[in-house]
Amino acid sequence: MSQRLFVISASSLPDDLRAGCYDMAASLAAFAGEPVEVAVLDPSRIKDLHNVLGKFSGVSFLDVVQPPPVANRRPMGSAPFVWREDGRPDWAAMWTDFCELALYGGPPHRGEDTALLAPEVVPDMSGDDPILTEIRRGIWETTGLFAEPVESGWIAVTCHSRKMAAWLCASIILENVDARFEDERLFLPASPAFDLTNEVKSVVTVLAKTNHYWQAHIEATTGVA
Repeated sequence: MSQRLFVISASSLPDDLRAGCYDMAASLAAFAGEPVEVAVLDPSRIKDLHNVLGKFSGVSFLDVVQPPPVANRRPMGSAPFVWREDGRPDWAAMWTDFCELALYGGPPHRGEDTALLAPEVVPDMSGDDPILTEIRRGIWETTGLFAEPVESGWIAVTCHSRKMAAWLCASIILENVDARFEDERLFLPASPAFDLTNEVKSVVTVLAKTNHYWQAHIEATTGVA
């Protein structure tokens, strides 16, 4: 297969942005099912490359994707927390409405200063912990996906495909919630110390939100599964 996808960045980028380029390339490779080349160029070469591309006869489309307006980067307002009569969260009733994803310019679920990261050390990740049970139940009720604690600080969600896991992972990270993926498994932060109305709510919300978009817009319109 000839190489079709490239990610090009300037060598002057900060380390975190350069690492983000590799993360994006990994997600793109998983989604496309083919390798993605990553090139790091001197800033002057980036300008030269742009000028050259504009002159090539085989280039039919050259565009610049702008970041969303700064105002849209403010975190979304907190939705009301709904409880069942038995005192447990009513996850299915809470997520009947979905705003635009941060991926497409909508407000992220959390602010950058309150981003939810996976805890580095969690002493007990046994599946019968009540908080971990609620995370799993919330994920099941809002997405129909199976989740299980797998290692310290993470819970694994089994997706329908590797492409789905990669797309959800990239979309969730932009919501300022930590995520990673391996094959068809999506990993999200989890800890028995999480609060139901804060961290647990965030994990369930971002997955419900991105999964809804995947099913309604990506899977349904493109046939990608």
